[in-house]
Amino acid sequence: MTSDEMAAALADARDRPDDAAKLADLDRIVAYADAAGDLRLGFTARLALVEVRQQIQPWRMLPPLRWCLDVVDRAPETVERLDADQLPRYHRAAVAALCATPRVGLAGAEAALDDLERRLGAAGRSRRPAYALRCRIADHVGDEPAARRWLVRWRAASRDGWSGCAGCEAVEQARLLTGWGRWTEAVRIVESVLAGRLDCPDQPERALGTVQVAYLRLGRYAEAADAHVRAHRRHRRERTGFGFLADHLRFCALAGQHDRGLTILARHLPELDRRPDEASALEFAAAGALLCRLAGEAGSTRQRLHRPGHARRHPAELTVAALGHELTATAQDLAGRFDARNGTRHQSGRVAGWLAEPPVPGPVSLPPAPTGDLRPPEQPGDRRPAEGTGDHRPADGSGNRRPVDRSDAHRPVDGSGGARCSRSGRHDRGPVA
Repeated sequence: MTSDEMAAALADARDRPDDAAKLADLDRIVAYADAAGDLRLGFTARLALVEVRQQIQPWRMLPPLRWCLDVVDRAPETVERLDADQLPRYHRAAVAALCATPRVGLAGAEAALDDLERRLGAAGRSRRPAYALRCRIADHVGDEPAARRWLVRWRAASRDGWSGCAGCEAVEQARLLTGWGRWTEAVRIVESVLAGRLDCPDQPERALGTVQVAYLRLGRYAEAADAHVRAHRRHRRERTGFGFLADHLRFCALAGQHDRGLTILARHLPELDRRPDEASALEFAAAGALLCRLAGEAGSTRQRLHRPGHARRHPAELTVAALGHELTATAQDLAGRFDARNGTRHQSGRVAGWLAEPPVPGPVSLPPAPTGDLRPPEQPGDRRPAEGTGDHRPADGSGNRRPVDRSDAHRPVDGSGGARCSRSGRHDRGPVA
């Protein structure tokens, strides 16, 4: 095939859904570009590969990203400015993705983060994104004192066009604070988001979902219930909402809304098998196990839920108790894999803390919900992604698709720090006692 034909094939591939076949086509185009010595095509194809891997194989983002960064370093004239401006955001996303899986050594994530911070400094940019990631890594391995110090530096660092969405950044900080039991501060930090003073299409649902348990622990039950219902209406139907389902399951468990929680759990169980990353899967499994425990203690032990088959596992109708045992085993296995990678026991301790969480006095009453509030989640391909889910790819003047930033914590895709956001990475959430 000629270079023009490969460029056309690349444009066609980028318009297709993110799946294994698309990855194979992009790998083939990369191989052709390398054989032909075509740096521009190789860069554009690898950038598309980074984008797809972020969605279905996020732990594999870094190798093609490093190649792109090297090209910008040694032959910047071959790269369009708009494409080059995407790299710091993908770089940040790659570091976050490595933290969210035990498949890659932590040293690799730290080395990639060192490189990101060096590049930010060399470009005269704020190191705020690097401080945020250092805070997350410290929290992930259980070094809370270090995480608190990095949070101070993160919040004090200046903001610029590469700092990401201010609203989503506040939500991520609130998640950390909630994990440390600083519930009042967590709620306070998202007040500007909830008041609509920050322009972000993914809010206020992300903020509401993040602080619903904090509201519970503060005794602000009506606000907790409202936050849960409002946020769940969106998170139940978005592909990127899986990372928030643990929040909703914990709310239902702790607030005594066991029937609602079991319905949510049963309808999203298939997504656990298609987990976007191990960190999100760990949280979903641990929250589901907590729900099953508290529902069982309230008398629902023998209620049955359907668990679909997956790989060698056959479909089954499981009692709440049996499903709880399976989810506990899943959470503990994932936590053990993270701990083996990190050289700590922190993740196992988190899971144990979540499983032992006590409920609030209840049950907490819910506000009225629209009909169909718990309808089954839509499957991939059923609908176009909702605004702000990070699956939009704005067309340029030629009709080709440009890569959209889908960074570690739903950051903006333009260079101005604007409002289009996406999500594919998670902070740790410590036990709330």
